[in-house]
Amino acid sequence: MILKDILSQPPVSTLIQDSCSLKGRPLFLSLICHYSENGYSIRYFKYDSPLSSEASEMEQLKLSWKTCIVDGNEDMVSVENSWISEIKNGNVLIAIDSLSPLLLNWTVGEVASALKNLQKTTTASVIALVHGDVHDKHNLQTLNYIFPCHLTVRRAQGCNICSGIWRKTSGKITDSEEHYSITDKWELKDVKEFIETQSAVVTDSLPKSAVPKSTFKLGLNAREEKARSQVVLPYIRKQNESSSETSKGKIIYEVEAPDWDDEDPDDDLEI
Repeated sequence: MILKDILSQPPVSTLIQDSCSLKGRPLFLSLICHYSENGYSIRYFKYDSPLSSEASEMEQLKLSWKTCIVDGNEDMVSVENSWISEIKNGNVLIAIDSLSPLLLNWTVGEVASALKNLQKTTTASVIALVHGDVHDKHNLQTLNYIFPCHLTVRRAQGCNICSGIWRKTSGKITDSEEHYSITDKWELKDVKEFIETQSAVVTDSLPKSAVPKSTFKLGLNAREEKARSQVVLPYIRKQNESSSETSKGKIIYEVEAPDWDDEDPDDDLEI
């Protein structure tokens, strides 16, 4: 399972995509807290406008963050330089909260290029949050190519569900759906495989003469079906017998007059 696997060591880059149905920040902060406790130096870049509740959450986690104001007049290179300037020796984790303000001010190509350069020039791991409801499918698919580990959180059947895809450096692709919970101490708990139960679908019984929609009349009405059922085909003969079982599976052939015709027009038969 992906959530359990990434706890041991963070992937090169991880993207958490949330929506209005379920916030991804609790899982985002839980992973950051876990990596911080395991010796990683966290460099937290806050691009979303921090709410009072989020500030208290950060104080509770004892994490320092750098509030970044997105300026549309500057280029993406300056944002990339701000990430690289915070990287020092050792295990460093760049936390970006979130990519949505960046994608609203720069193109997805510019943001993807900055993330690619960060991965090429440094050994730091990256974990980022993005709000899926804000962006179109093209931007989200482009981010999916940049981040080897893509986690999408949603709410289903009263549980927090994480759908994950992890493309490892060995070429192996792992995907899973897991439900999880976050404790008051920001610990990731109750990670189990999620199997969605499909509700029984009641299918309406189709009429006997159901046919695809067409400009031609392909079906039969009741009168035509009745007439068809009364047609006696030439190769079927019925024989009235006392027992119906003895006549099952038999083909009765009735001798007709032409079978006894003695004429030999070709004069090649010995009659």
